Amino acid sequence: MKNLLGGGGGCKIIQPNASLAGLFEEKMNLILANQSLYYLPKNTLAQNMDEFYEMSEKGAIFFATMMSEKNYYFKHAGKEDEQGLRKVVLEGRLNETSYIHFVKNATDLKELFKPFKCLYLGEYDPINFYEFEGSAHHFIFVGVKE
Repeated sequence: MKNLLGGGGGCKIIQPNASLAGLFEEKMNLILANQSLYYLPKNTLAQNMDEFYEMSEKGAIFFATMMSEKNYYFKHAGKEDEQGLRKVVLEGRLNETSYIHFVKNATDLKELFKPFKCLYLGEYDPINFYEFEGSAHHFIFVGVKE
């Protein structure tokens, strides 16, 4: 881990799938994880969830989104591996390969994001200017540290 100082204060760069423990000196009241956690393998996600919980104040809010199987990326996905990731290959407007942990149902988020207590489960499908590609559907989880 390197510390970079500059315009926005302290910035920490960590290795992919690294532990979050010890990165912050203060406890969190709010954690936002928008369209980011579905790139993590199951074991790293579980470790990070425990670390998020540990670094949170009692009453802290945890907000996260996960890509659903309704998302058009899913039709470009291969078989799920042992860590819950599927290789997704996009060709055309987007030319990329990524590995994504898709979620079938919003209720699956309760297990993924424990030990946070679920306050709200929802979903969204933002306006997609490239509608021919398909849905951009995601599930929403809002939880609290008790």
